[in-house]
Amino acid sequence: MMTDTVPPDGAFLRSPVLSRPPHETLLSALEAGATLGLPFVTLHGHKDSRVLDFRAALDGAHRYAALLGRHGVKRGDRVLLLLPTSTTFIEALLGAMLAGAAPVPLAQNMTFGGAARYLLNMRSIAEDCGARVIITDQRMRDAIAGSEALQGLLDAVLTDADLEGQGPIVPRGISIGGSDTAFIQYTSGTTGRPKGAVISHRALVSNAFAIAKGLDVGPNTVGVSWLPLFHDMGLIGVVLTAVCHAYPIHLMAPETFVMHPRRWLELISEHKGTLTAAPNFAYDFCVARSRDDWDGFDLSSLRIALNGAEPVHQTTIDRFVGRFAKHGMRSDALMPVYGMAECTLAVAFPNLEQKLQTLPIDRALLEERGEVVPSDAAQAKTAVSVGAPVAGMSFGIYDEEGALLPERRVGEIRVAGPSLMDGYFRNEDATREVLVDGVLRTGDLGFIDRGRLFVTGRAKELIIKAGRNIHPYDVERTAAGVSGLRTGSVAAFARPNEETGTDDLVVMAETTELDPESAVRIEREVRGEVLAVLGVKVDAVQLCRIGGLPRTSSGKIKRRNCVSLLQGGAR
Repeated sequence: MMTDTVPPDGAFLRSPVLSRPPHETLLSALEAGATLGLPFVTLHGHKDSRVLDFRAALDGAHRYAALLGRHGVKRGDRVLLLLPTSTTFIEALLGAMLAGAAPVPLAQNMTFGGAARYLLNMRSIAEDCGARVIITDQRMRDAIAGSEALQGLLDAVLTDADLEGQGPIVPRGISIGGSDTAFIQYTSGTTGRPKGAVISHRALVSNAFAIAKGLDVGPNTVGVSWLPLFHDMGLIGVVLTAVCHAYPIHLMAPETFVMHPRRWLELISEHKGTLTAAPNFAYDFCVARSRDDWDGFDLSSLRIALNGAEPVHQTTIDRFVGRFAKHGMRSDALMPVYGMAECTLAVAFPNLEQKLQTLPIDRALLEERGEVVPSDAAQAKTAVSVGAPVAGMSFGIYDEEGALLPERRVGEIRVAGPSLMDGYFRNEDATREVLVDGVLRTGDLGFIDRGRLFVTGRAKELIIKAGRNIHPYDVERTAAGVSGLRTGSVAAFARPNEETGTDDLVVMAETTELDPESAVRIEREVRGEVLAVLGVKVDAVQLCRIGGLPRTSSGKIKRRNCVSLLQGGAR
């Protein structure tokens, strides 16, 4: 079990637990699990459940590895995965690894603009990683066949139907080691240049070990999740950690959760789930969608409910526990955590004996790079701790000049340890910006208090909405195509919303068309374009006159100042 540690100056934290994963690679962990005959994944759909034990997962992976080999995939090649939550996704992912290739999970098409618009944006990732093969389903295969954007880009578009007639399974002959690439996680990439975090097998098994150690995973652990498998929290935190440490997991599709959030809670009850995970918004979403007649489920088996992937709000935790206490929800089960794709996933977990620790501080100082002042005033902001470094990891708080800061000083969180990515795929410039001498500059702001990390905001202008990372540049480029908006005068930024438990996405833009009818049209088209192209809802569109956006002396838009303008009532 993980324990907190407080160094002499309180400014740098290093986990006292060494990273000692039991396997060198994910594949050796899978093969070990297959020899034990253990259960692995149960996939729950609208009608039937499908069970995949470790032996079946390994056999399926061998079939996909053979299929990829027949289509010319070699060691080091990249293979795109565009699949819904399914056993096919898991088998294809593991099969690409068995073939010595690097799988590249892609976000599902959740837009209202149709497959064609989605595939146009997918091309940037395909081009960046140089993949010539994709594994998908029949619907997307048909869409790809008719896509002008992807003509000549892919050599093979494969589905599970291509496994029919597969000959005898030949055990893998490719030797995979810890330094080999396990997969590539793209952290951005729609209208701007994508960035693919290269995760080695060593980083993957190290992080899975850290997660298992920090959560005290054992033979009685039962995981339940609806998180998308293309995202690091669902992929590593749920599925691949279960491969490395062999415990059963129950999965449902993200769209099922969105339509029927109660089903998540029912699965926990039906299978006596002990471990689950979700972004902060999901807990608020369950409360908002719940009705008085929600009954018949018991959450008392739930030992740990991880809350991560976006800022954690104390009010969200209070609402969720308060609403479902009568269903057995334990007040000590909610566990705020911190991580990111560039660190494979997990960076900080609280101590299991006290998962929730808070500190009331002066709200006005919360996101400033200055000293944190505890406050007992009524308007104080409750900062929520995400704990100490997970096994093998360390971090500190640094100022803009790179100097280590003492306790209760806000600065950039920088992380080191065996779970760090190798870098961004074929992008040395972007890698140099964030990786310096084996230390990752996260771009997140925070402070340390008595050996505990508190995340306060972002130095980088990333928008995190419902657990999804959205880059402002992508939204701005998409919205800029709407007629009536001034070129180069669109700003996209996040506005915290404690009622929904996640960020609002706001678009502010300059225009000369300020009559009511034009304003309504522009707002409608901005919302429609962003939803169609990026699959994300714009919560507010604010139009202003030419010169209304705050800028630097060189003319660059100051997105952070836009938030202040809105809070000040400017229009």
